[in-house]
Amino acid sequence: MKKIILAAAVLIMSTSAFSQNYKTSIGLRTGTSLGASIKHFISQPGAIEGILDVDLVRHDEMKIKATGLYEYHFDVNVDGLYVYAGAGATAGVHVAGLYSKQFMMGIDLIGGVEYKFNNIPLALSADWNPRIQIISNPGFKVTNLGFTVRYIIK
Repeated sequence: MKKIILAAAVLIMSTSAFSQNYKTSIGLRTGTSLGASIKHFISQPGAIEGILDVDLVRHDEMKIKATGLYEYHFDVNVDGLYVYAGAGATAGVHVAGLYSKQFMMGIDLIGGVEYKFNNIPLALSADWNPRIQIISNPGFKVTNLGFTVRYIIK
């Protein structure tokens, strides 16, 4: 495990910061949740992402949530491919199970890869988004994997 973390750190530190060649995109997200995503670059390497989704992992803890993230992008010297990492927060409400109708809130981390096609206005990303849930069923929630297809608006 230490070798994997060290390898990831070396990869991130050895790449130069770089922004995607688009400004704003919107799309659909699936994986352990189902929802929508909007991503907007606010600086050369930095983007903000908003996600509105329904958590599908455990039916006894199903929730609707909104997530806001800041993501820093790294160029990996492959045309159109970028690695990103960031943090943010989540808030929502449980809609089923033991915690039904309870407000939830957490601190999020995110790490992933994104590929932007050159000839079409489309970007694909895959990420891992663990959360430290602090209100309603607190604890470290690791099962949050996502795959997003985004249309490039501009």
